Amino acid sequence: MQFPTIYINLGYFLDLGSLPFPLMLARLFLDGGWIVVVFVVLYGGWLLWVQERQIKFAKTVTTTLLAIDVPRLNEQTPKAVEQIFNHLSGAYSGLDNYEKYWLGKFQTTFSFEIVSIGGYVQFLVHCWSKFRDLVESAVYSQYPDAEIIEVDDYADKVPTLYPDPEWDAWGTEYVLKKPSVFPLRTHIQFEHSLSEEYFKDPISSILEVMSAIKPGEQLWFQILISPTDDSWKDASQKVVDKMMGRVVAPKKGIVDHLVDIPIMAATEMAKTPLVLFGGEAEAPAKPKDAMPKMMALTPGERSVLEAIQLKAAKIGFNCKMRMVYVGKRSVFSKGRVVSSFKGALGQFTALDSNALKGYGPVTPKTDYAWERLSAARKQSAVVRNYRNRSGRGAPPYILNSEELATIYHFPYVHVKAPSVKKTEAKRGEPPVHLPTLETAAEGPFKKKKAAPPKPPEPEPEADETEEEEES
Repeated sequence: MQFPTIYINLGYFLDLGSLPFPLMLARLFLDGGWIVVVFVVLYGGWLLWVQERQIKFAKTVTTTLLAIDVPRLNEQTPKAVEQIFNHLSGAYSGLDNYEKYWLGKFQTTFSFEIVSIGGYVQFLVHCWSKFRDLVESAVYSQYPDAEIIEVDDYADKVPTLYPDPEWDAWGTEYVLKKPSVFPLRTHIQFEHSLSEEYFKDPISSILEVMSAIKPGEQLWFQILISPTDDSWKDASQKVVDKMMGRVVAPKKGIVDHLVDIPIMAATEMAKTPLVLFGGEAEAPAKPKDAMPKMMALTPGERSVLEAIQLKAAKIGFNCKMRMVYVGKRSVFSKGRVVSSFKGALGQFTALDSNALKGYGPVTPKTDYAWERLSAARKQSAVVRNYRNRSGRGAPPYILNSEELATIYHFPYVHVKAPSVKKTEAKRGEPPVHLPTLETAAEGPFKKKKAAPPKPPEPEPEADETEEEEES
């Protein structure tokens, strides 16, 4: 069988290169380049449309900031906070195309925050107002003696435009070094059964750094989580199959099955002469030394494989992490605070699995001249995105409830962090008809004041005739 000969005419490109640059662009546009331009315009218009619908929907959403104080003698491990995150997964709603692209709806986002203002440390949760009851019920179910109050947003008191004459700022977002299927080091690995204080609380390092913040400084740590479905587990299964040496056939569509029909027919016809002459198709011989792939894995590879499967067995969330350090210029010390906080997050690193790292494109840097040109813009962006609890910046990734509870949980009873706000006494129900006086929360986090009631409308004046009749 003779195959047709294919010729490539390079004369078109030579003629195109001899034209002036404006004529070259016009020639490319007329010869098919307009298709690319139309596609880019349509795609950009579609993105702008979706963004406009989401902005319109976001204006209808009201949010609240809740300050959470746990009992001083807290004996609950991160397992309790893990149940809180599992509880919040009930906020997930499967949105259809009409809701996403016409109404602009999107999944709700919870912001779990640890904030130090002048060394005063507070745990907070920022959420949509309609999910406030969900957050409170999730916390009270694990910490019945906790206190939850609504407070004003502390981030509103810091400027968002830099350089600023009084304030300086630095911040970054944290991402995973490896794909999301590989887990971080979790609180299970911090337990030590041979010690009296068997749980080495990983939150103690973070709280120690925040407690060392001086007056005039503020250190913010934020974890944005959004409930999602279970589709992220497919990537975990692919990695497991690859490590196990399993050959998984790709899913075939209708077209693939139609193409396979003549191939299967030709294969069966090739076997027919052997059967007619008494022959039999021989099966491919297996190597004598063949052994299961699992038996060939090293102990380290087996532990990684087990960790991947354990992560996929729990509820996952789309996550983003931010850290912002702001302060008056007279006390601002980036090297002292940032390096300490970075070291505190290093304890969640599993060298054979995954780790957290700063996301370079959003991190302000001043090492080189070209980096200093964009440092102020990045400072403003990271503070503004933190304040808005925005999804902009670094790409999101998947963390399960166990990983989240390891990074964000309330301190264990043995953690010595005196500046962390805790409840002073056990909370109980007051007697019926007991008059109470609402007082503001201690420290810089003031209880949010309710809107003042509307003054009563003045009653219409009575007519003189009616007054005479009454007299």
